[in-house]
Amino acid sequence: MTTLNLRAEDKREMLSKHQTVAQFTGISYHQCRGLTSLCPDKCGESGDLASFHILKYVAYEKPGQYGDEQQKDYQFLVQDNMKKLKVSPELKAKIDGLQPNAYVLLDWQHDYVTKGGSKFPERTVIQLKPISREEAAKAVGGADKLPKAESLQNSKPAGIQPTPFGK
Repeated sequence: MTTLNLRAEDKREMLSKHQTVAQFTGISYHQCRGLTSLCPDKCGESGDLASFHILKYVAYEKPGQYGDEQQKDYQFLVQDNMKKLKVSPELKAKIDGLQPNAYVLLDWQHDYVTKGGSKFPERTVIQLKPISREEAAKAVGGADKLPKAESLQNSKPAGIQPTPFGK
């Protein structure tokens, strides 16, 4: 397990690392369904959700018991409903440049973070790199292994379920 010390009391422990070839399925609005007094409008967990369908794992590490398993889909909040970024400006620009069904190299890391006395999981995108259909086909073992666009429209991503704005 890799542990990175930030301050004496702060640390980051890598639980799993995912390197994938994926297909961008789009941005949708996600409404937080938490039960705090700030949910869903002021908690910072409602907003624009980027969704990806995993086509193939290039590499995967899970050194301990608690890391995420390999995923079929991956999602993350890009910005909240108050337009506060949840990712770096560079990552936001890359996402803004993607068209639905674009192929990408998508890597993320699942860490367990201890900071200021709090402990929490954090999943950070390490790489998002657009690739061509030909590069994706080569990576997954042939164009016949790439999904048709209409099959992705009917799949439901795991994890956070987006809901239409206003519902």
